[in-house]
Amino acid sequence: MLQKPVFIAVSELTLQAVLHLPDATLFPSPPVVIGSHGLLSTKDSAKQLILAEACTDFGVAYLRLDHRGCGESQGEFLTTTVGTRVEDLMAAAATLKEMGLSQNGMGLFGSSMGGATCLAGWEPLQGAGFPLKGMVSLAAPVTGEGITEAAIAAQDELHGVPLSFYRENMDFNLTKGLSAIHHILVVHGDADEIVPVANARLIMEKAKAPKELIINGGGDHRQSDPHHQARFFQRAAQWFKEMFER
Repeated sequence: MLQKPVFIAVSELTLQAVLHLPDATLFPSPPVVIGSHGLLSTKDSAKQLILAEACTDFGVAYLRLDHRGCGESQGEFLTTTVGTRVEDLMAAAATLKEMGLSQNGMGLFGSSMGGATCLAGWEPLQGAGFPLKGMVSLAAPVTGEGITEAAIAAQDELHGVPLSFYRENMDFNLTKGLSAIHHILVVHGDADEIVPVANARLIMEKAKAPKELIINGGGDHRQSDPHHQARFFQRAAQWFKEMFER
């Protein structure tokens, strides 16, 4: 597996990403998955790293993206909205296209706010002609209501982010665009303390088939249970493999 840095221009900023590539002798022109991290996370989260390795094992490239104001990317975190993250996602897709890495298919993975970004970005990416094959979402919110309520309830754990940010920037509702999405694997814990599991059921209700729902009994937002983690990584990798083989 080869890893290479990728620099992405968007809104006069430079975003940084890492592209994982499978063995070029076996997979000279692979499809690609873009990974979108959670609100306060980065491209270096364990979920992104493990999925990247799993995807390259069966011949799929994987881009770990730092959204603006996060990790190594330029920008101000407090300007973050679903809209700015979709702009980042679109710019990443355009960069991959320039590199010749989208013609054989593109998939999306998003965790928490990253899942919301992928849900919101599906129609714009599709409208721009990117060959989307499917998506995996983990603990993804369809609306920002739960995120804001959780922030209000845990003001001592906001990591220096003012409460006003959640009230003003997390006011979104993605329900309308869900009907355009297909080939989606939805994973959620039924004890998620930040994004209620009802969000996962709404995605499943609105999205097109094929679709699959995994509910982790007693599962929290961070998917901290090792058994839930193991099942997630196994099924998510398999989902992407099947998605690109169809």
